[in-house]
Amino acid sequence: MLLSARTTEADPTRILLGLTLTLALCACETESPTQNPTRETLPNGAVLVRYPGLPAIDSVGAVVNEVHVDLRFGSVEGDDPNLTFGDIRGVEAASDGTIYVLDYLAAEVRAYSPDGEYVRTVARRGEGPGEILEANGIRLSGDTLLWIHDHSQWAIMGVDPNGEEIRRFTKPVRTYGYIWTGVFDNQGRYWRSTSHSDEVRSYPPEMGVTTGSARRYYKSYDLTSGATDSVYVGERTYRSYTYSVGGGWGVRGIPFEPGEITAINPSTGFWRAQNTSYRIARTNEAGDTLIVIEAGLEEQPVTAEDRSAYVAEVAEGDPDMRRYAEEVAALMPDVKPILAGLFVDEEGRLWVRRVTPADAPAFYDLFSDDGDYLGSVRLAFEAAGPLRVRHGHIYTWIADELDVPYVVRAPLP
Repeated sequence: MLLSARTTEADPTRILLGLTLTLALCACETESPTQNPTRETLPNGAVLVRYPGLPAIDSVGAVVNEVHVDLRFGSVEGDDPNLTFGDIRGVEAASDGTIYVLDYLAAEVRAYSPDGEYVRTVARRGEGPGEILEANGIRLSGDTLLWIHDHSQWAIMGVDPNGEEIRRFTKPVRTYGYIWTGVFDNQGRYWRSTSHSDEVRSYPPEMGVTTGSARRYYKSYDLTSGATDSVYVGERTYRSYTYSVGGGWGVRGIPFEPGEITAINPSTGFWRAQNTSYRIARTNEAGDTLIVIEAGLEEQPVTAEDRSAYVAEVAEGDPDMRRYAEEVAALMPDVKPILAGLFVDEEGRLWVRRVTPADAPAFYDLFSDDGDYLGSVRLAFEAAGPLRVRHGHIYTWIADELDVPYVVRAPLP
């Protein structure tokens, strides 16, 4: 089956244009809902690419590929400390298959062979050049520079494959997250999201529904000139529910709240979407819309069963919370999100993660920079961290029933 996509033989997206999965279940294949997309130019000059539909998250066929782990390494018993991971916060891979793993607890970055054998320790705990204290992410630039994000030192340092520090710079955004989400673009700039609000918070807060807003930005740092800049990407609004408990207070989020998801596009600009509809826009740094991808996926309503299930789950943990849970359930919106996230891989392909049931595997739709649909990917494993798509493979980590982490690799078709 040919996918509806514009490409050339030199285009790296052809790696996925031939996505085929021969399954006995698909002896007779019907026409794909992704065929015959329409393209039109909007009044503002943007190109709208509209797909009549996309494969269901449980579908099989020529455009849906299920990817399986072909390498897993780690240790439960801890006989080899170099194969024991306490808290993985990043996995990267070079073109020769060398795998780099950041262990937050050990404060080490280790290198492994393509077969998962320990090779060397690239970075160790310390405060000297190339040493780390509390690093929560790594990024590989080519095969020669490994960026390490150390929030304890408020620094991002670049080391070579042997751990020699080549350069470092102070974090332009002094925030901390569980896993580093900064991105380096193709123009030699580092990007990190941030937000700002002028609202004055009161403590203790008022009980009941709390609303707020914040201005969202992406801040950039030019690695050559050292110049910083920021791009405004809109205002974020949010709601939460504050309740009294045990002489104090607590806060609960409201399930299924709508929101915007954004991803840096390393070629330039951003990919942006509201998570309640399949409408994704590529914009430049000035905010101009260049490409819009639309797909005819049905809205997912929040049902009475969803509200009842939430109340029952909260009350099971603490019966005294039932009244508060009922008030939160009544605040739920009418429609659920259908998009869970966006990211762009090293070849410029946009990965759109759809919302799936808790017991279903993660499902991604892939698009080119011009909005061409390249196929869909379903994971045959549950990733415990973000995916790194490098050199035709997915790299990430998983956790077993005892929460022991293992590094995994899964080849793309």
